[in-house]
Amino acid sequence: MKRLLFPLVLVIFIVDFSFAQLRFSEGEVLVLSRHVWRGEQLGNDIAIEPSATIESGRFSFNVWAALTPNNSYSEVDLIPSVAFKHFSVTLLNYYNPVPDESNQYFNLKKGESRHSLELSFDNYYIDEHKFKWMVGTFLLGDKNEDTDKPMFSTYIEFMYPFTLKGIDVEPFAGITPHRGLYADNFALVNTGINLGKDIELKSPFSIPLSLSFISNPYAGSNYIVFSAGIAF
Repeated sequence: MKRLLFPLVLVIFIVDFSFAQLRFSEGEVLVLSRHVWRGEQLGNDIAIEPSATIESGRFSFNVWAALTPNNSYSEVDLIPSVAFKHFSVTLLNYYNPVPDESNQYFNLKKGESRHSLELSFDNYYIDEHKFKWMVGTFLLGDKNEDTDKPMFSTYIEFMYPFTLKGIDVEPFAGITPHRGLYADNFALVNTGINLGKDIELKSPFSIPLSLSFISNPYAGSNYIVFSAGIAF
């Protein structure tokens, strides 16, 4: 069943794809003071994060990566997405090598694979909706170590972005409804605010700047993250 899941979901995501309309839509390279994902810090050094997206009609495909200079954290994600009128459906294939261990991208054997798969729904890029939401559930790669059964870890996030004096402001809150990767029970795991501004250069280049204040009430952790880079 698991062997069939990857090709099946890929077929679903390319059904609306047309090579005749394929185009590069955006790319960027960011440097972050630290990498914090859904209320948890990954790695213990600055993070370098390149990203590129191609699209065709309602379909987009993003390749995203991250690397810390001290090799405490790295990741490569393949992210196909299909946009509908009021929401998008996204499949996230996370690849997370384990530091100081043997890692092979195409090794999908049970107990050895570094891949995990998440299906998410969101309205982040639907302009007419000011109130933003996202729901993501892991389908593979989040097994309970004690029972060897999948936990279907789920993350739900709400955001209300607005602009204040030329600054993009994004207050957000994220919860998990049950035990999984994020917490042992229902919990508020990710809250805070993002402040961002793009400095326009000669087209198509710009410098994205952001400052984030992040708190994980469940873990009792707080972070300040600054990022800068080049977008094109």
